[in-house]
Amino acid sequence: MYNLQEYYNKFGKEHLNELWNGKMACAFFNNTRALTTNEMTESLKCYSFTLIIQGKMTLMNGDHQLSFSENDIYTYYPGSLVHIIDVSDDFKDICLFVDEQMTHNAQAFRNLLRASMIPLSQFGKSKLSLTKDDASRVHSVMMLISEYISQTLSLKNEILEMLYSVFIDDLISIQAFEKTRFSISKQSEEIFISFYALLQKNYIEQHNIGFYADSLNITTTYLSRIVKTISGRTVMEYINEMLAIEATWLIKSTNLTIAQIADRLNFSTSAAFDKFYKRMRGCSPLTLRE
Repeated sequence: MYNLQEYYNKFGKEHLNELWNGKMACAFFNNTRALTTNEMTESLKCYSFTLIIQGKMTLMNGDHQLSFSENDIYTYYPGSLVHIIDVSDDFKDICLFVDEQMTHNAQAFRNLLRASMIPLSQFGKSKLSLTKDDASRVHSVMMLISEYISQTLSLKNEILEMLYSVFIDDLISIQAFEKTRFSISKQSEEIFISFYALLQKNYIEQHNIGFYADSLNITTTYLSRIVKTISGRTVMEYINEMLAIEATWLIKSTNLTIAQIADRLNFSTSAAFDKFYKRMRGCSPLTLRE
């Protein structure tokens, strides 16, 4: 998968306008440019937030088809299976891209989990319809971030991190998730965050739930219950999805043989990798490459 800097180096300013230190970008899309973002499906290690300014957009988010119009916001998180089906001729949006590692290192990560991960499991979608006033406020913060990205200030990084936190906190406030989170303890939330951080670093080498539970000094049953309660997904669903995303990227973007990819992803045999990929994506690795 590409981090935001690698993605920028590969596709250049065709997709992103200004980039801050390889960590954050704010881009503006019309109907033509919006469709080009299909090239990044499954391959971008970042979080992004797209606010529809004008027109309509239809996309597939995993198995869900979602329709967006003015004042709707779409949240993309690393490895999301996204494909834009159609946009109207008058389509315009503003999109904030934030590098995955920057997000994980920032205090805003805990808020981001509440703003993107939890609603995905609770509502089965990543669409939020804003009122005109809320959309105007969110748009203003995104524009302010865009302005600071292009500045040369000694404290620019700190300012952008603060604005990012303001942006995320605003989304949480709009969605009023305080009402839906009473049953989630602080301890459970911290365990989930720690599991997610471990996953990003170890999913290629470690495919077993036992590794993650042992690393957190808890039982596999306890870890499974917390992850399922908070995200609506199992630990193995997380691991398998990350492996499938990485496999797709390696198949499409490298010259490694299928056997080399299987070995790189720590599968015991090419046959085991082939069976896994067929189960996850509905076709063999070789079929995808051809």
